[in-house]
Amino acid sequence: MRLLPVGALVGVALSLSIINGLAAKDTTPLVDVSWLKPQVCTEGLTVLDVRRSTENYRASHLPCAVHTNYYKDGWRTRKQGIPHMMPPTDQLEALIGRLGIKNNTHVVIYGSGTGPFDAAETTSIYLTFKYLGHDSVSILDGGLPAWMAEWSVDFDVGMHKITAAEFIAKPRAGLLISREGVQSALANNIPIIDVRSNDMFLGVNRAWMLSRSGTIPGALNLPMSWLTVNAGLKFRDREQLQQLFSAAGAPDSGKQIYFCNAGLESSMAWFVAHELLENEQAVLYDGSLAEWTKDKSLPLIRHVELN
Repeated sequence: MRLLPVGALVGVALSLSIINGLAAKDTTPLVDVSWLKPQVCTEGLTVLDVRRSTENYRASHLPCAVHTNYYKDGWRTRKQGIPHMMPPTDQLEALIGRLGIKNNTHVVIYGSGTGPFDAAETTSIYLTFKYLGHDSVSILDGGLPAWMAEWSVDFDVGMHKITAAEFIAKPRAGLLISREGVQSALANNIPIIDVRSNDMFLGVNRAWMLSRSGTIPGALNLPMSWLTVNAGLKFRDREQLQQLFSAAGAPDSGKQIYFCNAGLESSMAWFVAHELLENEQAVLYDGSLAEWTKDKSLPLIRHVELN
């Protein structure tokens, strides 16, 4: 069932010609509502609703949007006891194909803005597509709240019918770095950046998946919450991001490694550095501290020691 405003079909023919001619090199990391509004429901575009609640998706979602649950559908997996790791390529190919996404599909991802990790879930899925060699992917800047704020947009209800497709990955392993890679980087003074909240960085608190409190020695702290306006779904502009990197003592260019508890929060900083600030040397430590703290032979520093 569709809830259509007056004039909802205006511009569809133009949209078809635009989206069919859209090459990966022309896609941008962020798109706004004004760009997306005439594109929805056109051939060659899939909008991914990544809210956790299927019920909320059924009640109202962007026109023709496909729902996926970041945690339940297999976007991340457990490897050797480490949670939230990048799954095997064939599993991701199957997941993406079930969502009706082909290699020539432009994917636009949006979150709901109801939880503190919503933006990170969108950037993590974005990173997954990039890792799989799929460049035609974007995030709706501001997410669902930005769409709802525009009076002339429309919504769908119920489940969108999906036609399964074939998706073939061409992985780019260089976007991720291993534990051994981090150890080598430390020996070569390559900046490593902790994207967790300051209390976790200092070692005051720790997440459930960590075996020890603290951070990797020499790490800088650039909290995920700094990267979007009021810790929401709208990303800060380039100038503000550069100011915040400077405030954290973090470079905005050159080789650098991002990590967090389990690779989710750090996908936000990777997205900002690699995609918005165009630093192709930025990489993400997939295992992050969930892996690092499990090996007690690896160094960890606690800036605040509590009795």
